Amino acid sequence: MRTRAIAAVALCLAAAAGARAEEPGGTDDAALEAIVSAAASGATAVDRSWLYNDPTRIAAPGRAVGLMRVTYGGGSPTRPFAGNLATSGALFEIGGEVGLVDNLSLLAIGAQGENGAGSAQTGAMLGLRWSLLPQSVRKTHLVLSGGVLRELQGSAGAWARASFGHDAGAVRFAASLHAERLFVSGRDAVDVIATAGATIRLLDAVRAGIEYVGQDLEGTFDDKEAEGGPRHLIGPMISAALFGQRLSAAAGPVLALGTGQTHVLGRAALTYQF
Repeated sequence: MRTRAIAAVALCLAAAAGARAEEPGGTDDAALEAIVSAAASGATAVDRSWLYNDPTRIAAPGRAVGLMRVTYGGGSPTRPFAGNLATSGALFEIGGEVGLVDNLSLLAIGAQGENGAGSAQTGAMLGLRWSLLPQSVRKTHLVLSGGVLRELQGSAGAWARASFGHDAGAVRFAASLHAERLFVSGRDAVDVIATAGATIRLLDAVRAGIEYVGQDLEGTFDDKEAEGGPRHLIGPMISAALFGQRLSAAAGPVLALGTGQTHVLGRAALTYQF
């Protein structure tokens, strides 16, 4: 329906422009400019500029944002994004987000990789994202989300997350707190993951910055933590938003620290708005 409405407006503008073109000083190019301007006005920028932090810009109603992401490294703390206990080698994710109504969207991500034992497995993450602040607040975003997951180990569970984002001139900040509960014995009652990051705009379409991920933070104060204790990840990243921010690309290396974590990992991501 939105596409038809945009087309109708574009045709009206084109007709008006054509009428002006017949007047002295008018040009045939005015009709084409009217159509392009009307179509462009229907696009909503998404600018997925983070590698690990949760984006706090929700897809508009009727819009879809496709995601493709590759992570490489052993024991990478990527569970808040793929629902996995640990990865060995490459992890491939594909999915997206669809805007349902104002400030509410549906998120679905599938993952293909290896579990902690090195066996090929699939995982998935499904949930809803709700933007709490009105659209008139353009520089600060607060999103609550939650749903169900299947980790690469095969266990099912539930997850919830609070995500914050803020733009201050050329600088952008993000942070999130993620919690999940797996419905299987022998695991932690609740797993806690935190992310934080900051980027600065270098060019109109290019940003660079640093991101942090802390996984299994509940183990900081619990000697009986079931999954090996807290792990930390930190590293630089760079992103580019192209074609009116419809296409976003991001990549960067990171250093994993913590119990059994002393190696360099990497991640690259592409998102596109339909």
